[in-house]
Amino acid sequence: MRRLFVFLLICSAGLQTAMAQRITYSEYNKKEGRDTYFEILGRFDSSYLVYKIINRKHFITGYDQKMRIAQHKQLDFLDEKTFNVDFINYNNFLYLIYQFQRNNVVYCKAVKMNERCELLSEPVVLDTTRVGFFADNKIYSVAYSENKEKILIYKRQVKNDWLTIATRLFDKDMNQIDSTRQLIKYDDRRDFFSELVLDNDGSFLFARGTGKSRRQRNNSIHVSLHKPGMDTFRVYRIDLNDQYVNEVNIKADNLNRYYLVNACYEPKKGDYVEGLFTALIDMNGEKPVRAVFNPFSDSLRLLLNPSDKSRFAFENLNIRYTVLKKKGGFVLAAEEYYTENIYNNIWNRNYRFYNNFYSGTANDFFINNPYYYYGYRPWSLGNRDMNTRYYYNDIIILSLDSALRLQWNNVIHKKQYDVDTENFLSFSTFNAGSEIRFLFIDKDNQKQIISNHALQPDGQINRYPTVRSTEMGYGFMPRLAKQVGARQVIIPYVYLGYISFAKIDFPD
Repeated sequence: MRRLFVFLLICSAGLQTAMAQRITYSEYNKKEGRDTYFEILGRFDSSYLVYKIINRKHFITGYDQKMRIAQHKQLDFLDEKTFNVDFINYNNFLYLIYQFQRNNVVYCKAVKMNERCELLSEPVVLDTTRVGFFADNKIYSVAYSENKEKILIYKRQVKNDWLTIATRLFDKDMNQIDSTRQLIKYDDRRDFFSELVLDNDGSFLFARGTGKSRRQRNNSIHVSLHKPGMDTFRVYRIDLNDQYVNEVNIKADNLNRYYLVNACYEPKKGDYVEGLFTALIDMNGEKPVRAVFNPFSDSLRLLLNPSDKSRFAFENLNIRYTVLKKKGGFVLAAEEYYTENIYNNIWNRNYRFYNNFYSGTANDFFINNPYYYYGYRPWSLGNRDMNTRYYYNDIIILSLDSALRLQWNNVIHKKQYDVDTENFLSFSTFNAGSEIRFLFIDKDNQKQIISNHALQPDGQINRYPTVRSTEMGYGFMPRLAKQVGARQVIIPYVYLGYISFAKIDFPD
C-alpha cells in the first residue's frame, strides 16, 4: 500500500510539472531602473520588441526566443522634445506616431519601421497645432480599426466654452482619406467626452455625457457618429429613463455591425450602483438605438461579498475588458477600483481619507484622455505630505446574449492594495481560444505568485497552477503583460531595482 502511495505521489508530481508554465527571464540592464518608461510592442518574426525611454532618450530593445537582448537601438530621429509616442503593429512592420513641440507649434508625425528598427519611410507630418504659452501640449490622440486598415488622428480643443473636435483619417499606407471638424457647446463643469472609437469602415463614434456637476453621474448621453465622406455627424440621444450612469465604455463590433456602449447605472432616487446599462448603435445608422438596464441580482451581491449585503457593494466597479461573441452579445469584466488619499499634517498628525472616483480633467485649451490610464507609471518620490493608496479588488464577469439579456455572472476574488504605485496591481487577460485567462498577483510569504484563473464559455472559472518566481526579489507586473502568441505572454518585472521582461509559455 505504501509503495502504491509513493507511486501515485510521483505520478502526481510529474503531472503538475508537465502542466506547469515555463518562464524565461531576460537579462537586465543596470541603466534601466524603476524610472524607465516602457511599452511592450509584441512579437515580430522571431523577436520580441519593447519600446523604452531611458534618460529622456528613446530606444527599442529586441529579445530573441531565449529572451536574450538581440538589439538595442536608439531612435535618434526623434526630436529631443518628443513627449508622446504611439505604435501600430503589423505583421512585418510598425508605425511610430509621435508628437513634439518647437516654439509654440506642436507637430504630429508618423514614420514606418521594420522589426530591426530600420526606417522604411521618412517621417511624415500628419498635423500641426499652434498652442499658447500655458497650454497643455499633449494634444493628439490615436485610434485604429480592428483590422488596422484605418488610422484616426484627432484632437479636442476648448476655447470660449466651445469644444472643437478635429480628425484626420488615414489608410494603412498613411494616405489621408477624410477629415472632419465639429464645434460643440461645452461646459467644463458638467460635460464629459469619451474617446473616439473607430470601426473597420473608417466611421467613428464618441459619447458625450452631461450631469449636474463633474463629480456626479451623467443623467443624459448623446453619441455622435461620423461616416467617411459625410459633412455632418449623426447624433443620437440615448434615453436613460431618469437613471444616471458613470463613465461610458465603447467597443466596435465589426462582425455584427454595431457599437456597444456599456456603463454602470444608478436609480433616480439613489446614490448606489444598481446594475449595467447597455446600448447598441447601428454602424449603418439605419436602425434605432437599443438600450437595456440589467439590474445586479442579490445572488451576485452575495457572491461578491457574502458578509456584506449593502446596496453599495458595486459602487467602485470599473469596466476593464469586453469580449464580443460571434452571434452577438458579449462578456464583460469589471473590477472594483478606488483610491484613498492620505494627507499627513506634520503638526497635528491628522489623516483624511476619501474615495477618488476618476472623472477626467479639462484645461483651458485641450481635453486630455478622461478615462482610466492603464499604462506603466515610473516611480517617483511623490508628495511627502500626501500618500495615495490604490485598491484593486474583485473582478465581476457578466455574459449577455444578442438580445442583451443577462445569461450568467461570476466573480474572481482578489484583494490588492499598494501605496504610491499601482504597477503590481489589477490584472491582465489573454485569449487561449477555448477560454480566457486572468492573471494577477497574490503574495505568499513575501514571494510574488501570479494567480492563473480561466473563464470557460459557460461561465465556470477554473484555477490553474500559479506562476511562481524561482527566487526571492522578483516583482511581476501582470496588468502590463501582453499576449504575443496563442499561449505565450511577455510580462515585465522588477528585480534588484531594475526593470526587465520575462516570457511565459502556458501548456495546452
